[in-house]
Amino acid sequence: MIMRLTSFPYGNAQEKQQADGSWTFTCQHGNNECIGNMYEACAQEHYPALNATTYVPAWWGFFDCLEASGSAGNLGTAQGCASKNGVDWNVISTCAGSNPAVGSSTDGNPLMHQIAVATNSLVPPHQWTPWVVVNGAPLNQAQLSMPLTGIVCKAYTGTDLPAACTSFVTSAQQ
Repeated sequence: MIMRLTSFPYGNAQEKQQADGSWTFTCQHGNNECIGNMYEACAQEHYPALNATTYVPAWWGFFDCLEASGSAGNLGTAQGCASKNGVDWNVISTCAGSNPAVGSSTDGNPLMHQIAVATNSLVPPHQWTPWVVVNGAPLNQAQLSMPLTGIVCKAYTGTDLPAACTSFVTSAQQ
């Protein structure tokens, strides 16, 4: 494995604790963003296993599909992404609860609070989204427009260069 991928689907959201101990979330781009964040968080929580061949987490296809759609908080989009990527929609729906912007009280809500704490504890603190860190250094705005595979490959210091990296590194780096 050449990298560990961690994603905190929270962005620039804010949370507020309620009198009953649960949390409410306000997202920068509105309620649908909060719903999409919850769906992604639930997938990460319930599908963490790595594919034995690719080492890609089971949640990644669902997550990537939602992000590519531009409408992650749309129920039909999320159900379609689940179906296409081997994710049981009932698991995600149960975690997200009847109000997916907040999450179920036993699963999604405390999970999103954990993600909020993790996001707010990033070192260095996040300044924009997506906040991508490679080897402890955040990517700048220009780097965010570059292929992430190339950035990861150029940062790789191992001896066996992964095949996916051959087009991103020079012969001097090999």
